[in-house]
Amino acid sequence: MSTISGILSLMSPAPATAVPAEVSDSDLVRRAQRGDRPSLEALLRRHAGDVYKLCHHVAGPRDGQDAAQVALEKIVTRLEKYDPAKGAFRTWALTVARNVCRDRLRRRKLERGTFARDGEEKAASAPARAPSPERIALARIDAADLAEALETLPEGMRSAIVLFHVHGASYEDIANTLEIPKGTVMTWLHRGRKRLRKALEAR
Repeated sequence: MSTISGILSLMSPAPATAVPAEVSDSDLVRRAQRGDRPSLEALLRRHAGDVYKLCHHVAGPRDGQDAAQVALEKIVTRLEKYDPAKGAFRTWALTVARNVCRDRLRRRKLERGTFARDGEEKAASAPARAPSPERIALARIDAADLAEALETLPEGMRSAIVLFHVHGASYEDIANTLEIPKGTVMTWLHRGRKRLRKALEAR
């Protein structure tokens, strides 16, 4: 499998000039789509950590690194298809990564069915509340135990949990990434935390 440097070598040679940190993702994308290698490298470096964390938690520790590599390759090869008008680059990149993880999970036959999309209106209209016992517990548990517990969740619910608690994504960003209603995001998060708590207590 190609490394990141291998991916970048597919681009036309360009001077290894540093890209200022204040350059926006939109500018980097436009430059990268025109074949600018430093801009592509800067874009990948800026978001590779988030891609890896998502893959690590969704695909699992065993496949996370390989899934992240595949996701980064797809981000590079599909960059021309990215349309800034449809959302932020980070959201698009995490969507690509999540889809890679879904494909790997299907091959491993770890999909545990589709989570019922009920209670959306109730969840969407629920007022903000103090942190639940489930959310407090998540912040205190061992990372290895959490990774194993996450593997007991359906893929969609797991992705929502990771995006919210690991990446700090908003309900709207999660909805865009997973291509589901915002109410479903809230429902998955609420029920996912409860299921994680039960899985951890059963260990």
